[in-house]
Amino acid sequence: MFLNCNYPKECKIPKGRPKGITPKSIKMELKKGNLRLLVLTNGDVYFVKDGYYFGIELPKFLTKNMFGISVFETIGKINIALLEWGSGRGRMYDCLSNEEADLLQTYLLTLR
Repeated sequence: MFLNCNYPKECKIPKGRPKGITPKSIKMELKKGNLRLLVLTNGDVYFVKDGYYFGIELPKFLTKNMFGISVFETIGKINIALLEWGSGRGRMYDCLSNEEADLLQTYLLTLR
């Protein structure tokens, strides 16, 4: 569910780009300040900040309704999974930051 972070064990994110991310594998890139969201061709997304990459297997979290993708339910499912994982494991994040949620919301709205 979560990539490049030692999931499901304690959160340890190594600095540097993961091997699976190549220029050809990047479908889209969004920026907000010094935070970037990379969308890969397989549907996974990575948040990049200060050389650290934190990924989410987005297709596992996508929630759809009769209008298409439910943006807020999808972000909510990700935050709940992060909270459940983080309880007692010393995670760096308890849930997505406001900037991360904004970038992800922007991307999900393009999928609608």
